[in-house]
Amino acid sequence: MDANQFKKNIETTFDDVSSRYDENKFFAISASRMVELVPSWEKMNVLDISTGTGVVAIEMARKYRHADIEGIDLSLGMLKQAIYKAQEEGLENVTFKQCDIESIPYADAVFDIVTCGYALFFYPDMEAAYQAICKTVKSGGVFVFSSFTNEAFNPYAELFLQRLEADYKIEAPSRLRERLKTVKQIEELAVLSKHKRIDVEYHPIRYSITISEWWSLLNTTGYKSLIDQLTDVQLTQFKQEHLWEIETISVDGVIELNVDTIFGVVHV
Repeated sequence: MDANQFKKNIETTFDDVSSRYDENKFFAISASRMVELVPSWEKMNVLDISTGTGVVAIEMARKYRHADIEGIDLSLGMLKQAIYKAQEEGLENVTFKQCDIESIPYADAVFDIVTCGYALFFYPDMEAAYQAICKTVKSGGVFVFSSFTNEAFNPYAELFLQRLEADYKIEAPSRLRERLKTVKQIEELAVLSKHKRIDVEYHPIRYSITISEWWSLLNTTGYKSLIDQLTDVQLTQFKQEHLWEIETISVDGVIELNVDTIFGVVHV
């Protein structure tokens, strides 16, 4: 699959899940921590990249009423949710627009703060995108981003991916499964762009969910792009087999969800 087709698939997937995306409470938990990592200045020009439903951008707008915040995303479905939520709260310091990060339309050194929640690893050319993003940050500003650890969503995600591959020959792109999972990988990415220092924080996120909620999570996140490759007959069979597998390692139908997160704070 070429880069353009990959991006189109991602856009379609997130359009499809947009109305239920916020059911996954780990997005709000991590957004709250990300905003805590952002320095507070009297004047703040902020860009939130791959904003999705605006979880980070809206949290920023709530906390920093004096900030001028812009959220961008490839998915119009996600942006519609973000716009609706901001309007419902009466937040006038945040705006949203559609944008492809690989054609970023901003001049160099225009933002005090740039944020990106759980998205860098999706970009086909992650390294080039990272370098382009860092160029938009003013000297003295920061770029804060998040990614999942190797342990996040496991062992359940590995069971999901292993069965898809073994029984249906559907495989997640290796780069998505391997990128930005460790402190070392984040530090290696940071050196690709001029910066003063990189701080990395490990942040545990754990809570219990039911098996039904696990299936909902798979269908309201990027995992859905894999599920959508199944035929209707295959989907029925896969769901039954996978959830039975999860049931065998649950406690009365409940599992502990691990969404442990790594935050990179790049001081430009």
